[in-house]
Amino acid sequence: MLSLVFILGALLSPSIYVRWSSPIQESVSIVAGDREGIAKRCLNESHQARLRFEVQLCRKRSGWFDYCEEPRAELHTAMFDPVTESYRVVSDRLGDTLEPTAVGIPIRSESIRSLVTVSKFPIDFLLREEMDLASHPGAYLRIRTVFKCRKGGVRAFAHLSRFLTLGLVNTVEDVSEWSEFKLVSTEQM
Repeated sequence: MLSLVFILGALLSPSIYVRWSSPIQESVSIVAGDREGIAKRCLNESHQARLRFEVQLCRKRSGWFDYCEEPRAELHTAMFDPVTESYRVVSDRLGDTLEPTAVGIPIRSESIRSLVTVSKFPIDFLLREEMDLASHPGAYLRIRTVFKCRKGGVRAFAHLSRFLTLGLVNTVEDVSEWSEFKLVSTEQM
């Protein structure tokens, strides 16, 4: 029987870390360590911090472009609630049937850690058309993050620069490069 072994180490961005969530290797944990500083600055200014994790399952193909399933996403939102004097972190896996989860966290550093961490992202959730893709010898995950600091005021002005430059300049969202993490099949001992 084959099992998946995850090789840590990003090819493009060493600030996104991935590891197996459980010994049965059905889901991964993702940490976007490079987003902690920008999230801290955003929450210091009493704004809402949003971090979207986009994950794709792909496989290498010789002589052609790699095959990738459509990306799936999980959205994390952190904001300060002045009534309860704590931070509220909402996590929502987009495209599933589950409701978003909201957690009250009294300490800002813990809320930022919760914002930049996906604790269990199921591999089965990434499979759509090719069900045996995760066990393919050339399988890998592509992951990127999209950070947005939502400030008060009119949102139309924030999007004006992107409109005037025909989408070339985006001052609203900070999008990371895609990072690749290899999945390698080996025999289970």
